[in-house]
Amino acid sequence: MINLAWPWFACLLPLPLLILWLVKPKRNQHIIIDAPTLPYFASNITTGKSRHLLTRTLLVLSWLLIVLSLTRPQWLETPVVQSFPSRDLLLAVDISQSMQIKDMTINGEAVDRLSMVKSYLQSFIKQRQGDRIGIILFADHAYLMVPFTQDWQAAGLLLDEVNIGLAGKFTAIGEAITLAVKKTLHEPKPIQNKTLILLSDGKDSINTIQPTDAAALAKASGLKIYTIGIGSDSTDAEAESDLDETTLEEIANMTGGQYFRARSEQDLSEIYQQINLIEPLSLKTVTYQPRTELLVWPLSCLLLVMAMLLWILRND
Repeated sequence: MINLAWPWFACLLPLPLLILWLVKPKRNQHIIIDAPTLPYFASNITTGKSRHLLTRTLLVLSWLLIVLSLTRPQWLETPVVQSFPSRDLLLAVDISQSMQIKDMTINGEAVDRLSMVKSYLQSFIKQRQGDRIGIILFADHAYLMVPFTQDWQAAGLLLDEVNIGLAGKFTAIGEAITLAVKKTLHEPKPIQNKTLILLSDGKDSINTIQPTDAAALAKASGLKIYTIGIGSDSTDAEAESDLDETTLEEIANMTGGQYFRARSEQDLSEIYQQINLIEPLSLKTVTYQPRTELLVWPLSCLLLVMAMLLWILRND
């Protein structure tokens, strides 16, 4: 389908007629022709009329082509509609000293808690194509490692570099939640469904900001929190953890989220699947209509017409 990008230039079409109407033609002047010149005019009158008609036609055609070029003609292709999932997810990962306890397994091999969390977060992030992902690390303090991004590959590479001890050895759950609230509130692009997935194996041991107070801030800002308690039920002394399930569950309930307990790799895998089902998935629809510029055609015709006019004027 042909479309005119700047159709208002078509208003210039009657401009030459308006100029002719405003400019008064000169009065006809009678020219006395000697008798010897009459045969010359008689033999050339037909040629003169045809050239005059051709010149007028070319002038009109050139003006039409000029106006058509100004309107910027385009050929519109069939609209392309793309729909893709879109969510904004913040992941808060506990990297305190207790996350180095080896009471988890991956493919039958004993690993520490952080390694298991990183392994499943990697697969979780890869499935988030179209979503925006942000990652917060917390121990003594909370830090934003990855701001909201759709580049899941870069987020995965940065997550690979995370190690225990980067942020201290204690657990600042309240500070992690507060940082998540701050980042979602000050995000340049408005976030409709704000979600935080918080993974921890302990209880808040910093007390700078109480987790329940931070959860109240999250509730007021519309941030929904899903909490995941990490750690097996092993009776091994090394695996003992001061996991505060009561507080984690209270945080989730206050913000409209849900608490999960991850005792094994299978639990963590199932938890991510449940969050995918629970958390509403919005679809962003983008419509794009390819366009091909046709300006070259009227301009080419205009050059051809102008060349013909120039040739006629030179040979007149």
